[in-house]
Amino acid sequence: MEKRSRVAVVSCTSYDEEKVYRALRQGISMLGGLSQFADTAQKILVKPNFLKPGDESKAIATHPSVIRGFLRILQEEGFVSVKYGDSPAAASGAHVAKGLGLESRDGKEDGKGLDIFGAEFAEMTQEVMVSFPEGQTAKEFPFCREVAEADVIFNLCKMKTHALERITGAVKNVYGYICGPRKAQGHVLYPNASKFARYLGDIHRCKGPALNIMDGIVAMEGNGPGAGDPTEMNVLLFSADPVALDTVFCWLVDLDPKLVPTNLQCASMGVGTFREEEIEVLLDGEPVSRERLGRLLGNPEFKVMRDGGKKTLF
Repeated sequence: MEKRSRVAVVSCTSYDEEKVYRALRQGISMLGGLSQFADTAQKILVKPNFLKPGDESKAIATHPSVIRGFLRILQEEGFVSVKYGDSPAAASGAHVAKGLGLESRDGKEDGKGLDIFGAEFAEMTQEVMVSFPEGQTAKEFPFCREVAEADVIFNLCKMKTHALERITGAVKNVYGYICGPRKAQGHVLYPNASKFARYLGDIHRCKGPALNIMDGIVAMEGNGPGAGDPTEMNVLLFSADPVALDTVFCWLVDLDPKLVPTNLQCASMGVGTFREEEIEVLLDGEPVSRERLGRLLGNPEFKVMRDGGKKTLF
């Protein structure tokens, strides 16, 4: 049998920082440890979801406990060149980060305020054009400078619904590579769900994250990605395969993964897989079937578009 994409699932029922830290440690360990994904001397960029300003209770952004916990692990593992940040379309990343309370509280304050656990806050405001001749939808991308300069990217995405793509998770979070003012232009150039999904696929093919971690402790259902309702899902998901990770999100909320354009299009481009037989799920360290995972941690009442209706951002 060919090697399957592995997705680790860890139950976590609160954002208590120590509980989240231990859950992150457990999930990373289930995938073989951070040494499987990066060397400590490499330039690391940690990319959370900072969609727009809003307090942590609204489930709009990756929760600060998840960000802080992961940066703490990188520091403890000896990574020496770490930055973290995002480039929202409607605000500065610093404004969102401050609203989430990410100011330093670890005794290593260096005057910059948002530098925590040895990681430098990335402003993500300077644009660099990155060439990608093999792109199917674009031959170059207007990436933030920190994205272009990073050797390895770790993707800390949020479990949310999405008006255009049904869900937003590991695949969609790389749209934050694009400098904020350019994001609206991208939606105009790629106005339907399939075209936009293929653009995201090319971004992954150009510079995909080494590891994707999804904050699903409290997710967003309904009118996502910015105006939905928080709902407890009590999970953290981990995978090197962004499509497989998003697929497991679909399983947990009783959504057919094939209805998600980012799954379908990115799989066709070789970014990952949504096929059940090609995915191995580990729950608390042990293999688990899709059905058992759903019984233990699923929420079939999760409000997400499950029919074949028209999807549009506008």
